[in-house]
Amino acid sequence: MRRAFTLIELLVVIAIIAILAAILFPVFIQAKASAKQTVCLSNTKQIGAAEFLYMGDYDDVWCPDASHNSDPGFVSQTVWIGFDNSGANSGGFYGRVDLPAKKPIHPGLLDSYLKSEGVKKCPAMPSTWQTSYAMNYWSPRFNSAYYSTNPGARDNEYGPGSKDWAVANDGSLYFLAASGSDLEAPSSTLAMWEHNAIAPVCVFLQQYNWFSPPPDDQALKNHFHFLHRDGANVLWADNHATRMVYGRLRRPMFSVRKDIYPSE
Repeated sequence: MRRAFTLIELLVVIAIIAILAAILFPVFIQAKASAKQTVCLSNTKQIGAAEFLYMGDYDDVWCPDASHNSDPGFVSQTVWIGFDNSGANSGGFYGRVDLPAKKPIHPGLLDSYLKSEGVKKCPAMPSTWQTSYAMNYWSPRFNSAYYSTNPGARDNEYGPGSKDWAVANDGSLYFLAASGSDLEAPSSTLAMWEHNAIAPVCVFLQQYNWFSPPPDDQALKNHFHFLHRDGANVLWADNHATRMVYGRLRRPMFSVRKDIYPSE
């Protein structure tokens, strides 16, 4: 005669299953997050490869953050990465990357060098977004409290795609990019990272008075760490991509020129 489980035995089994689930579910969540971050890092590297292909076609000049154009059927601004930028102009940029596309994608300056539209999308970003990737937007035209500490940095901080910019008649921005020879240390110069904003460019730390470490501001940290478990995928100007945590950022990483800073 087969012996049935007692109530106590069933409760013990259920308790063991619950304990195992409590242990394993966070592991599964972390594994899923790691997989998304790995795919995103691959996307970042592919965007970097597209950048170098672009430079090969344009005399070693970086892709500008945006350019003025007369593309029929689209607004007069072409951004480095393609998205539906048919919306209103805000801060010099048309459209919003954090809203779904409603009209045809306006091809970006790097789009013809990318393998697919999927490369533009981080799998960890909200599904309604068109992209989370942002080009370095540091510019000599912005002011900063840091320039009272280091006057030599004034007018001399800029990213690879934002050496200078001008305003078109319609209020949109178009940029002059740096050449490859302008970069003093490509392997320690940030070209692109991820962020949470309406345009695919980012200048979130230039205005503050800091050198190392970055400002202790939770909102700024959240802006940089919003997708990948207290970190962000970044692309460097020598075309390598890594995971970066906010606390490791240093001001010279954002600028093409390094000679304007004191040694750490």
